[in-house]
Amino acid sequence: MKSSNAKSTVQGEGDYASARKYNEKTQAFAKSGKVEQAAQEAAPRNAQEQADMRKAEAEGRSHAKGGQALSGQGDGSSPGRPKPEKKAPGKHPQGRNPTPEKLPGR
Repeated sequence: MKSSNAKSTVQGEGDYASARKYNEKTQAFAKSGKVEQAAQEAAPRNAQEQADMRKAEAEGRSHAKGGQALSGQGDGSSPGRPKPEKKAPGKHPQGRNPTPEKLPGR
């Protein structure tokens, strides 16, 4: 067991120092005015590169929770799982609510 004097080495999603550093650098970049330039540099240079980027994005979204729901477009162009049908809680599949069976001795 670790002693209470041991330095905390929180890693992963709980790594507060790294999260703070990332947030500070992201905000500094957004305020720098270089966002538009970076977006233009990241844009596809030709039709083949554009098709490759769309294919890679679709592949990534197919692994994401909710599939195409993350795209925000809803045009059906992205692959993914369909959303499950929502059902009201406590409803019996055949539309009736059976009475629970009483067990002897309870």
